[in-house]
Amino acid sequence: SWWGDLKPNEAKQIIAEFNKVYPFIKVEFSRQASDEQAAQLEAEFMVGKVKVDVMEGGGRPNFPRWRKIGLMVPFTDLIPGIHNIPKNNYSRFKDWAMIGNNAITPQYNTKQISAANAPKTWEDLLDPKWKGKLGMTADMKVWAVFALAENGWGMEKTENFLRKLKEQNLIWASGHTAGHSLVIAGDFPIMVEEYLYHVLQSQKKGAPISWIKVSHVPVTGQAFWRTGKGPHPNAANIFIEWQFSPPGLKAYEAVTQRGAIYPGAGTTQAKLLEGV
Repeated sequence: SWWGDLKPNEAKQIIAEFNKVYPFIKVEFSRQASDEQAAQLEAEFMVGKVKVDVMEGGGRPNFPRWRKIGLMVPFTDLIPGIHNIPKNNYSRFKDWAMIGNNAITPQYNTKQISAANAPKTWEDLLDPKWKGKLGMTADMKVWAVFALAENGWGMEKTENFLRKLKEQNLIWASGHTAGHSLVIAGDFPIMVEEYLYHVLQSQKKGAPISWIKVSHVPVTGQAFWRTGKGPHPNAANIFIEWQFSPPGLKAYEAVTQRGAIYPGAGTTQAKLLEGV
């Protein structure tokens, strides 16, 4: 039993690839919001009737408490080549790992801006010529990564950047999908922070959109983990081992476009971000 936030059809395709190797293991997927997942899972655990084996998501603020009560169990030693994966892609407690990543970069409408004239760095977005031409969401993940993550900007530089960015008369989008659609439609020429996989999806459809290979590139991603007291621990271990193997990683990216980004993953996103 696998709970996550993928679209049911996406999960179905991934399971079909898994079943080409393990046809005798039936995987049932259920899509729920993180808050709903967390509440139901914790209630089931407390009465000793956990119905799910593998989770994707669940809300990281819950992890310290769940780890303490035994709801999360170590599993990362099962991952093929775990020693090659950057340590910020999995838990130091060995009880979660990122299966796919969201690389976040500026994007621009190629009908309105040429590659030569597009910004080249995050700081270029502060140029007065872009005032009133920048779209952005209120999602704070990218800035939290910049401020807090290893090798990021740190708190002071991030805060200073945001203060200056605010003076650019930002155009606010209701979310990443909406912002991506608006920049393609030409409502504004540049989206400040948007998922790279959205560009890859839209370019396949011929949309006038491109991304900027800035450095640094903030990376986020859902945590993939195994439950304690799950009903099928051995089958869950096999599913996890396959999912994090090169064929599993490629299948996940082919379906979701959110490929693992760390060097050597072999995914499209990893190759695009080499050297960043």
